[in-house]
Amino acid sequence: MKKFVFALALLMVLSGCGKHEVNPQQNDDMPIQTSSANKNTEDTASSSTEEDEVYRLAFFAQTLDGETVDQSIFENARLNIVNLWATYCSPCIEEMPDLGELAQDGGTDYQIIGICADLDGTDETLQLAKDIVSETGASYTHLQPSESLLPVLTASNSVPVTFFFDSEGAVVGQGILGARDKETWQNLIADRLAEVDAADKTDDAASNDTTATDNTEESTDAEQP
Repeated sequence: MKKFVFALALLMVLSGCGKHEVNPQQNDDMPIQTSSANKNTEDTASSSTEEDEVYRLAFFAQTLDGETVDQSIFENARLNIVNLWATYCSPCIEEMPDLGELAQDGGTDYQIIGICADLDGTDETLQLAKDIVSETGASYTHLQPSESLLPVLTASNSVPVTFFFDSEGAVVGQGILGARDKETWQNLIADRLAEVDAADKTDDAASNDTTATDNTEESTDAEQP
């Protein structure tokens, strides 16, 4: 019964095809932690419903090859590009060769992670997904849907849709609804990496301020008789 409900939820998620604003934080059951956010804009997938909030995604899932992974996979890169696609989705498949080429250049700066959203638990659909990955050269990690991934799986009723996370699973900027060409992806990646850098500098400044305050307090305490 639980598997049926999960499959039904995915069917409802993937039933649409129009562009609209997407919000991965609108579900009550999301395994996320709050801390800053951005407002929705046209043709983009919003990362948050409220200003000044950032969300950290926690999940468990299996790759197409059956390997179990969790959010610690995000630690492999400064920026994680999570791309939802489906085996029936032509725009998804058409952009995968470009994503495959971009993934090879990511290094520790960024990595691409795919989620094949229409997998239904059958060997046939799983094999079809594997064949598409092989034929398009999109050899980066691809995940199977799981309940803990519902925050992103249910964020849109259309695919492809892409979200960005830092190495700790915090949402970076706004997501992207729809396919893009390679040059556009390069620009988007550069923009999101700049956001990661800016956030890191802010965190470092805050940490230095805290350290300076602590040192001042300790010095004051030492001077008191």
